[in-house]
Amino acid sequence: MSFNPNFWENEKIAQNYDKWYERGKGKYADNMEKDLFLKLINPYKGQTLLEIGSGTGHFSFWFHSLRLKVVGVDSSSAMLRVAKEKTKDNKINFIKAEAEELPFSSRSFDLVALVATLEFVNSPEKILKEAFRVAKKKIFLGVLAKWSFLAFKRKIKALFKSSVYKEAKFYSVKELIKLVKRYAPEKAKIQYKKTLKGAFIGLAVNLK
Repeated sequence: MSFNPNFWENEKIAQNYDKWYERGKGKYADNMEKDLFLKLINPYKGQTLLEIGSGTGHFSFWFHSLRLKVVGVDSSSAMLRVAKEKTKDNKINFIKAEAEELPFSSRSFDLVALVATLEFVNSPEKILKEAFRVAKKKIFLGVLAKWSFLAFKRKIKALFKSSVYKEAKFYSVKELIKLVKRYAPEKAKIQYKKTLKGAFIGLAVNLK
């Protein structure tokens, strides 16, 4: 699934992953990204949601707070250990699996979400194909915009120190829509919005 699976299996990285969201710019970005999801998806209580690339469960727990029934899938054992340590009463089911071959029947989930996932995978086409297979109503993609200052900044930093952003593939809106249309039903409605000064793209596909 990932360009660099060893990076995500690093126990120290997994244990400290959520800290970026807890203060300053990270907290601000987190709020903006979540607001984008709410505006584009408009979820309602009781819907089922699959998060592909759930990592330590940061967004999975937030989805759960919206009264959604959440399942998180990730290929990293280290990230999943952190997620499961935070889980209380097993209200969120975290599963180790490859996103290219999801262990679910077709149309199993009302909603499917991929937040900061497509940028770091080897086979975005296969993953999107699976996402559309298991989704019943809507799909949400959250990615870093290709031509944003933030994407440029992270790529430059990756030249001088070890970083997962070194191999990351960012997308423009046009590229993202083109990729999505390969797998979306003909009558699907695609919407997108940007936030964080255009650095983050939220794209929703309404399958109904």
